[in-house]
Amino acid sequence: MDLGLKGKVAVVTGAASEHGIGQASAIALAAEGADLAVVDIDLDGVQALAEKIKKMGRKSTAVKVDQGIYEEVRNSVAQINEEFGKIDILVNNAALTSNLGAIRKMLPEKWANEININLSGPYYWTREVLSIMMQNGWGRIINISSVGGMVGGKGLPGYAASKGGLVALTKATAHEGASKGVTANVVSLGLVNTAVYRSGLLDPATVDGLKKKTLFGRMAEPNEAADVVAFIASERASFITGANILVDGGMIINA
Repeated sequence: MDLGLKGKVAVVTGAASEHGIGQASAIALAAEGADLAVVDIDLDGVQALAEKIKKMGRKSTAVKVDQGIYEEVRNSVAQINEEFGKIDILVNNAALTSNLGAIRKMLPEKWANEININLSGPYYWTREVLSIMMQNGWGRIINISSVGGMVGGKGLPGYAASKGGLVALTKATAHEGASKGVTANVVSLGLVNTAVYRSGLLDPATVDGLKKKTLFGRMAEPNEAADVVAFIASERASFITGANILVDGGMIINA
């Protein structure tokens, strides 16, 4: 299926990890013909990804950004827009989890950090690209959230709160962009086989329990999320906006 992305320019944040959703999304968009600005605080990681994308025959640049700092985001958007001449697609994927534990034990500075990176960061990117997209009369903003943002996350209060806020931010963006051909949607993920799970942050018994909550009894692979991102970014999804699209293997309905 031709998704109509040839010649589009996409920005994907949090794209450095080889086993991450950001990198898989960038590759999926490049495979459909998009040029990419790949963004992360890990410059080496996105430089390696940019080289992969160039070998696919697409233009790509790597940009180092701490998205918790508004000025860095603003300057990076200006740089990308100047280099590519436009920005058509934004995938807000970058996020972190710095706290595993109860609300009453979560340090205020860890709360502030998660809200800053996971919610303020996507707001900064959206703020800067939305004017460009509306001026050009076309745009796709895709925010990567989590089922934790819908049902709450036990032991993940900052992460769940920030991801829930991201859903609301997306809906507000959908209202603002619609008159100029800009859509905004959320892809809410369940269990995905990314570096977080490969790192051993969670013990195997916990991971097995989470797998059993899906109807398929397994994790999703990053490309399964990335394919949804590519479709939502496409011409084929022109009448979808303000939506929260679940890619959770039925985890919510199996709770």
